[in-house]
Amino acid sequence: MIINKKIFKNMDYGILFCVIAVVIIGIITIGSATSISSSSFKYQIAWFIISLPIVFTLLLVDYNTIGGYYKIIYFTSIVLLVLVLLFGSVRNGAKSWLGIGPFGGQPAEFAKLATIIALSKIMEDMENINTFKNLSKIVIYILIPMVLIQMQPDAGTNMIFAVTMLGILFVAGLNLKFIYGTVITGIVSIAILWRFNILDAYQKNRVLVFLKPELDKLGNGYNAIMAKMAVGSGMFFGLGWNKGNLAGGNFIPESHTDFIFSVFAEEWGFLGIIVLLTLYFNIIIKSIKIAKTSKDKFGCYMVIGILTMITFQILQNIGMDIGLMPITGITLPFMSYGGSSLLTNLVSIALILNVSARRQKIDFSRG
Repeated sequence: MIINKKIFKNMDYGILFCVIAVVIIGIITIGSATSISSSSFKYQIAWFIISLPIVFTLLLVDYNTIGGYYKIIYFTSIVLLVLVLLFGSVRNGAKSWLGIGPFGGQPAEFAKLATIIALSKIMEDMENINTFKNLSKIVIYILIPMVLIQMQPDAGTNMIFAVTMLGILFVAGLNLKFIYGTVITGIVSIAILWRFNILDAYQKNRVLVFLKPELDKLGNGYNAIMAKMAVGSGMFFGLGWNKGNLAGGNFIPESHTDFIFSVFAEEWGFLGIIVLLTLYFNIIIKSIKIAKTSKDKFGCYMVIGILTMITFQILQNIGMDIGLMPITGITLPFMSYGGSSLLTNLVSIALILNVSARRQKIDFSRG
């Protein structure tokens, strides 16, 4: 294979640097939360190493070529979601894991990216997405994976799904009345589910604890209280790596996944938080620029979808650690432990970089 150097010349290396920096910060924090001899620490490093050649390979293939296989990519994700319902294993209350031991992953992670690619591709040739025919097709593509994911059940992933798809549709020109209608319908549906006790007890408790954590300090409110205490105890400079009193004392549940930000904040303080947020902010701003300068609609929609997905996860995860958002199972991109999550996020970034590298037409007749 002949590698054209112009692809890498046009690529946005600022995003790549920031992502790698956040991944390394995440690995270091996982090592602190679980100990550097733990399997979680070692597996995260292994997944990062495995992801690198995949990312490099994706950069060599034009994203429009990848988009041409959107049906295969999408239906493969659907098949995996069905398989996890039939043969998957239960983890954290959801039948979401497909594989043997540590070798496997969560098909829902792949389904998020597959649906972004499929939706972006089918909307590329739509002059007006607000027609009944076009909206019906779009809704079907979105609802199939969401229904399968809810059967696991995994409300957190479906929340990401909904926000991500609305982000793409908004940029594609969806009439605001549909967005308002969706939001209102969602609020009314939650109210009805709450009123008639259709919601599970744990889902109700998460909302109540978010509004008032002290209602159940040693039960459902414990995680929220401990997370906020850890963030606050870091003060300006932090307590230092592996010196966190709450994380080190194992007082923070799921410290290497859902609450990794609180572990990082306790050890590196406000100064460390500023550095981390700056890295995330740089990824977001540069991705927006790439979407704006994309040479086609497919590239623009795909970047916006990926960016919406990642940004929402960042806001939700950090928000729940500081008491601004209800607690969910949503992890922090590039930092939280999870092989399939890390791989999906890195592949997503590879697609953004792919679009950035091909914003200008490349003459392959030259070296």
